[in-house]
Amino acid sequence: MTVELRKIGKTFPGVRALHDVSLEIRPGEVLGLVGENGAGKSTLVKILSGVYPVGTYHGELVVGGKLTAFRSTFDARRAGVAIVHQELALIPELSVAENLVLGREPTALGMIDHEGLELAARAMLADVGMAELELDAPVGTLGVGVQQILEIARALADRASVIVLDEPTAALSDSEVETLFSLVRARKAEGASFVYISHRLEEIAALCDRVAVLRDGELVGLVEPTVDLVPLISGDVHVHVSRARARARSEAVLSVEHLRVAHPSRPGVCVVDDLSFTVAAGEVVALAGAMGSGRTATLSALFGTARAGISGRVTVDGKPVALHDPRAAIDAGIAYVPEDRKAMGLVLELSAVDNLALSSLARLSKLGVVDNARAEHAALTRVREMSIKVPDLAAEVATLSGGNQQKLVIGKWLDLEPRVLLLDEPTRGVDVGAKAEIYALVEELVARGHAVVLASSDLPEVVRLADRVLVLRDGKLAGTLEGDAIAPLAIMQLAVGPMPDAEKAREARA
Repeated sequence: MTVELRKIGKTFPGVRALHDVSLEIRPGEVLGLVGENGAGKSTLVKILSGVYPVGTYHGELVVGGKLTAFRSTFDARRAGVAIVHQELALIPELSVAENLVLGREPTALGMIDHEGLELAARAMLADVGMAELELDAPVGTLGVGVQQILEIARALADRASVIVLDEPTAALSDSEVETLFSLVRARKAEGASFVYISHRLEEIAALCDRVAVLRDGELVGLVEPTVDLVPLISGDVHVHVSRARARARSEAVLSVEHLRVAHPSRPGVCVVDDLSFTVAAGEVVALAGAMGSGRTATLSALFGTARAGISGRVTVDGKPVALHDPRAAIDAGIAYVPEDRKAMGLVLELSAVDNLALSSLARLSKLGVVDNARAEHAALTRVREMSIKVPDLAAEVATLSGGNQQKLVIGKWLDLEPRVLLLDEPTRGVDVGAKAEIYALVEELVARGHAVVLASSDLPEVVRLADRVLVLRDGKLAGTLEGDAIAPLAIMQLAVGPMPDAEKAREARA
């Protein structure tokens, strides 16, 4: 079955996610889909699979020669299109069998047919080479790799003609990756098509027949998998950088030695593996790398909020900082602007005043009671200094634009005069004007002597702000760039590693 996406476009508030993207997915092929984080890959496949229903995007979707309008993922599955998201959608408390047949349970006389359920689940497991797995085992007790294979088994059970795999190997071991590749090749031989999203170019070369490259929401290339994809992904463009501050570094404010962060569900695996670096006063050190490289895990570990075990040594101004303790990090002068401002940086139901006061309650209180007049005066000062647009200080933060919300997340820390500011994707989901204002704010903080650690998937942003760039790959330091060596192409080359040998890639796909 051929699927065509014609001139697909989608915008979110202040952000153009896709612009006139046209693609054809042919029967019996694996189409690779690559691009930087934020290039539009996930948005495109969510349109293809009905996550974003008709009416929320522009363009046409043609399935099997017929103009199609998916109103839901159910419509898409019924038409033969299934998606396996990177984020697992299993229910931990339910058993393997119950998860596999969820939403399509066999029934008899209006009741669930448990014997039929087990037979269906067993057949699905056999299809993915896991027939020995216990049907009664709660999914939450299984490893992430096994859970990923179960997700894929559900998609294959639909006998879908087009299956989207979004970063399917991020949590898989080498043997599980080989199992997945065997499944894909077997189903491809039966005529099924796959859209395969991955930042691992060796997998793209080994598995895919063609590769579509997205950049800034546009299709910039449709090429053979053996082509050097890095320049297409990065744009290989020169970004003009104007820095008012000197590059000379003083003594380290932040020192990180042999930092390790355990994988939350894979014993013996580290998402950050033996990372050491320093940051001086008045310096921006950026962490760059592909999704899953360890950027966010590093920042959360430094702030004491990592989801798993941390080891190593962290000091601020030479004084050790206790790991696993956000309070100790704050007391040491570390502030953290998280990747997800709505879930982790703000209390959306509270006012601008309340959110700006969150990190300074002790200073704004007398005998344990917040001095509202002082809090409002401090908030008004911060709102004016940072040009935060609010109808009034009592307005719920949920009603503000993304850019103003992000400035509130940064602003709530500034009364503490932090020595180190950790910024994770600080301009994600904000418009161009707010982005420029946040850049100016970072520059101002650096000029005042703050040390900044920036984690960002936006390469022009990294080039614009960073004095040094630490490029991570699979939790390890792949290389360091400094000064004029900082460029999108150089960052991408380190982030994805060397291109795989073309001849070996052809043999792998054969």
